[in-house]
This record gives sequence, C-alpha cells and structure tokens, in this order.
Amino acid sequence: MVPKIKEIVLGWSLFLVVLIVWYTLNITQIVPTWLLSSPNETLNTFLKLIKNGSLIKLLLNSFLNIFPSFFVSVFFALILGVFVGINSNFRKIFLPFLSAINLVPSLAWLPLIILFFGFTRQTIWIVIFISSFMRMIYSVIGGVQGVNRNWLLVARNLELNKFQTIMKVIIPGALPQILSGIRVGFGSAWRSLIGAEMLVVTAGGLGKYIWMSQWAFRFDQVISGIIMIALVGILFEQLVFRKIEQATLFKWGLI
Repeated sequence: MVPKIKEIVLGWSLFLVVLIVWYTLNITQIVPTWLLSSPNETLNTFLKLIKNGSLIKLLLNSFLNIFPSFFVSVFFALILGVFVGINSNFRKIFLPFLSAINLVPSLAWLPLIILFFGFTRQTIWIVIFISSFMRMIYSVIGGVQGVNRNWLLVARNLELNKFQTIMKVIIPGALPQILSGIRVGFGSAWRSLIGAEMLVVTAGGLGKYIWMSQWAFRFDQVISGIIMIALVGILFEQLVFRKIEQATLFKWGLI
C-alpha cells in the first residue's frame, strides 16, 4: 500500500508544482490576467463545457475526425509492415520511399492536401493516416524482423504454409512491438489531429475550439481545451491501449 501511495504522490508532484506556479503568476499578476486566466476561472469554464454538453460535441467531432483514418492506417501498416519485414525485395522497394516520407512532418502535407480536397474532413483523415501510419510501420517491420528464428524453423518443420506461419508465428512473435507501435501511432495521430483541426476549422473538434478561443482572447477556454486534449490522451493510453496490450499479450502467452 505504501509503495502505491508513493507512486501516486511522485506521479502528481510535477502537476502540483505547475499548479502552484500558475496560482503564483495569477496572484502576483506577473502575467496579465487577460492573458493567463486563473486556475479557478479555467476550472469553471471546464465545468461549464461539461454541463452544457459542449464538451461531448467537441469530443465526438474530434473522434469522427481521427478514428476512421486511424483504423485504416493500422490495417495498412500491419499488412505492409509484415510483407516488408519478411521479404527483402519489398524492403528494397519500400524502405527508401518510407524513409523519405517519414522525414516530412505530417502537417507539412496539409497545404497540398487542401488543394485537392479543400477544407473538408477528408483532408484531416489523410493527414491522420500519414501521421499514424508512418509511426506504426517501422514498429511492425522491426517486430517482424525480430521474431525468434527458432520459431520459424519449428514452423517449417511442422510444414506450415506461408500464411499459417505469418498468422501463427510471425504476428504473435512481433505482437509486443506491433502494439507499442499502435500506441505511438495513436499519440502521433492525436497531436496531428489538433493541429489539422486548427487549420481546417470546418471539421470542428477541440482544435477548432482552441483556435477560435484564441482569436476571441478567451484564454480560459484555450487552457481548458489543452487540458481536455491531455486528459483524452492519458485516458486512451491507460484505459484502452494498455488494457488491450495486456489482454492480447496474455492471450498469446507472451506474458
């Protein structure tokens, strides 16, 4: 029990420091109050968003902007990553191209994508796809290439065909890195989503909310939006991806 309490205290310590500094700046007015709203004002704004239902609408819009494209990127990263990982010709074809794309930030593609698709949700989907796919593909490739060679020899001795070897040996063996890549991919997609929503405001979402609040000099709303972004990221990290990872690895006997 004591170690658990210690872990909680240490985990919240920096958040407490930030809160103390925030209160200090607000009380001393080192930073003007119109620029940095007080913690109390920000909390009231946050609670108001919850009570009037605005927060739910913002989250639903952001989820609609991210999840369709994210799921598609997971599918293609898994398929292509496995083939590149097991086939040297695929590696020679795709790795130079992937390396070049990976060096370009996903939001750098936004102006070009807008030229073809305009300020639409499809534009955000493409940005999300690029962002998450490029984070996941390397984890899948690395996981596939890192599969224990003895397992592959056993599969050959058991006369498993290529498809059976992939499904029963390669993917389970690469699973820890694949799941880690999906977590990293979602984090990248979530960050890119907010940036894209700030520019493609017609798609709505938390990014638009922060962007429009800034122009209205409502920095209590800006900070509330930032806090919401962080909370959603933490919730998905701890309550979704970590649980899925543990359950999946347990099912395959990897933990």
